[in-house]
Amino acid sequence: MRVLFIISGSDTAFWLSEVTHPYWHLTERGVEVDFASPAGGKVVWDQYSDPYFENSTEPDDLVSKGFLSDGALRTKLDTTVALKDVDLDRYDAVHVAGGRGATFDLYPNANVAKVLEHFWARDKVVGAICHGAIALGNIPDRVRGRRVTGYTLEGDHGLEKLFGSGFLIPHYPQTVLEEAGTHYTRVAPNDPLVVIDGKLVTGQNQQSASEYALVLLHAMTGSSPVTKA
Repeated sequence: MRVLFIISGSDTAFWLSEVTHPYWHLTERGVEVDFASPAGGKVVWDQYSDPYFENSTEPDDLVSKGFLSDGALRTKLDTTVALKDVDLDRYDAVHVAGGRGATFDLYPNANVAKVLEHFWARDKVVGAICHGAIALGNIPDRVRGRRVTGYTLEGDHGLEKLFGSGFLIPHYPQTVLEEAGTHYTRVAPNDPLVVIDGKLVTGQNQQSASEYALVLLHAMTGSSPVTKA
């Protein structure tokens, strides 16, 4: 199986664990993963998501530490494919990573809409996490009435308050999802939440990254190793 990761190419950056955790959980189970961004080329991660940054909010993220220690994996982030050049038929699912950059270049975006529509029309798995869930606003007719989550408006306002007037968020995921007619749901801003509605999988925040990745995998395979008594 093969999954396409869509990552923001904005200088405002993507969130590292929302790439590294899904990458690890999928590839260790034999799934191939390719990285794409709106324009292609190098993408940058938010320094606060870097476990080696002295003020990191995720200093104990061993998955991201392992990813960054592998030169070949870091090179993948320097050489993402432009969305317009991706052969979408090669993939079984699409994953949209978050980070504040997603609110700059993943919505509104006609190429992102085209990619998501391709997967949706072919009944393939569509996944998005945190600020990346804003990409679903590009296909409102598809997501209207569906259960979703994504980064909360409360969380965005908290970030704006923390970082001051220079910290811009042009579009809020929660607002965009609600305006698209979805049934948006949430928990506390930093608590994990994953919502699955058919073959649509969404995660609320970076704290949900591992759980989200496994739910995404189970949606692709149609099975889960978890059984109930």
